[in-house]
Amino acid sequence: MKTGLSIKIDNPAQLGSDLVVNAVAGINEYPTPLIIVDMGTATTLSVIDENKDYLGGMIMPGIMVSHDSLINRTSQLPRIALEEPKKTIGTNTVDCIKGGILYGNAGAIDGICERIRRETGKKYTVVATGGLAPTVIPLCMTDIILDEDLLLKGLMIIYNKNI
Repeated sequence: MKTGLSIKIDNPAQLGSDLVVNAVAGINEYPTPLIIVDMGTATTLSVIDENKDYLGGMIMPGIMVSHDSLINRTSQLPRIALEEPKKTIGTNTVDCIKGGILYGNAGAIDGICERIRRETGKKYTVVATGGLAPTVIPLCMTDIILDEDLLLKGLMIIYNKNI
């Protein structure tokens, strides 16, 4: 299948099709080098260089997986709606959970993007997609483009390359 993407990881067959599709959309829509953050069941970060080579990435538990694990493994913490707390330092259990989960994930994304920049010495365009991206990305300090249609764009690009 034609994608226009060169996959440089140890075993290209292990790369999830969703990550391939996001990367194809990314290289066609945004300047490279590129980091793509996909916030679904897992939160993934994909790194694509200026030659449109998929170099690799990271996988961490998604926000809802973390939330569910926290709630199910403790006896007194309630299930909450994931919305931005009124302030960073929570003064009640619900706001403490909101802050921990949302600011914790925003901080993780910021930290990973900074580590990638330091490791490679390059400035990246960062694009985010996925169900909880609109909730978390505004809390990040990194300049991140929110593209909720990235996967659909990638599917259309791949379809058009292969008809």
